[in-house]
Amino acid sequence: MKRRWLAVPLAIALATLIAVLHSLWVGERRPPSTDSAVLALPLHPSSVVAFVALDRGYFEARGLDVRVELYPSGKVALEEGLFPGRADIAWSHEVPIALAGFERADFAILASELWADNVNRIVARRDRGIGTPTDLRGKRVATQSASAVHYFLHLFLLRHGMTEADITLTFLKADDLTGALTAGEIDAFSMREPYIGEAATRLGENAVVFEEAGIYEQAQVLVARRAVLEENPRIARKALEALLDAEAFVARNPRESAIISARYLDTTVASMEAQLATFRIQVALPQALFILLESEARWAFEAGLVNRIAIPNYLRLIETGPLEALKPEAVTLIR
Repeated sequence: MKRRWLAVPLAIALATLIAVLHSLWVGERRPPSTDSAVLALPLHPSSVVAFVALDRGYFEARGLDVRVELYPSGKVALEEGLFPGRADIAWSHEVPIALAGFERADFAILASELWADNVNRIVARRDRGIGTPTDLRGKRVATQSASAVHYFLHLFLLRHGMTEADITLTFLKADDLTGALTAGEIDAFSMREPYIGEAATRLGENAVVFEEAGIYEQAQVLVARRAVLEENPRIARKALEALLDAEAFVARNPRESAIISARYLDTTVASMEAQLATFRIQVALPQALFILLESEARWAFEAGLVNRIAIPNYLRLIETGPLEALKPEAVTLIR
């Protein structure tokens, strides 16, 4: 009789354990709940982590259904995608973000994901007497205003003993630079791939390209609308999870990552491999990002690109919570 009474609780406990284990097993196999977001993605080499995340399906795997809008630059992705509310998340180099901080606080910086010190170039026409960097003096040079390539041009000129006062500086949209150069409307422009390669190909032997590694280490930065973070904080977490997955993939598979990026940019794999070899890829929030934003804010004020005298408090624009919850060691920002 005792054995029969003991068997009943044991059977119940065993059945309960089986049910719990089954529930856990089913839960592990159940796909994550799906949220949706619109991504504003610039078509430049620094977007390699996002390209990989899209190509490998990492956003979907993390439960984020995404629609992607492509833009010629991060500045345009912000101004035409994120800030008007047509996108929830955007990527940009840090200069347009630094300048946006003078005017608005309705966005949040979630992470930097890539650092590079040799992305930008200056392409010029040989038939305008340009063979060395100092030959740019007195020439018509164009770039995209208030952007990373504008800041690079500023530093490039300083490196070679010049300032913007030594050239005739004009501002054009990224998509218009190559046409203006090949038509002879300008003598040179400051930009990055794929525009530099396109212009060099169209000019052929008449093209001269200048680079200056090390003068400017720039960051590719992930930002989101604050309204999106407040309404659904899962979106930021899932986007960062997908980018962390992509970061790991790029580290293991650099050539395949270059192939994926070359397809998005319509450029050669060799060109993308060469650039990827110079990138420092890490989804993080380092102190260096804050310092860079402040430096660029001072440059923007001195260049007359902004009206406000006070430097924005960029710490208020940086949202550490989502990344800190996923990878706390990646957040080294001092608040």
